[in-house]
Amino acid sequence: MNLEDVKQFLSQFHECVIATVGVDMQPEAATVGFSYDEDFKFMIASNKSTRKAKNIEASNKVALVVGFDGPKTVQIEGEAQVVDKEGMLGRIELHFSKVPRAKDFESEEGQTYYLITPTWLKFTDYTKSPYTFETKDFS
Repeated sequence: MNLEDVKQFLSQFHECVIATVGVDMQPEAATVGFSYDEDFKFMIASNKSTRKAKNIEASNKVALVVGFDGPKTVQIEGEAQVVDKEGMLGRIELHFSKVPRAKDFESEEGQTYYLITPTWLKFTDYTKSPYTFETKDFS
């Protein structure tokens, strides 16, 4: 898999769908702003009062989907960890540069940042013939 092609695709988007599972084993999906870095770690932000934040606290296993409006998508499975704001200011600033509206919530009480380390990725492209289905195992 050419990760540069995946990064080029991801660079077109600022939102993804994140899927989590609660302690009651009920699934939850939500649209969130995202950014990623050169190490392929994804960042999202959410208030700790939200269902997704509570679900991540219960189980850090998450899934992301980017590109749900066309013939190409990236699916990611990974593990989310709460980010220490003081220790990751540079990474949070990168997130703000890629998702400018995220800065609007920066000072909101309970605002929490998560870094998602991928364990698996699938890139699908229905514009090519034959269709492209490429996967990468990060574990």
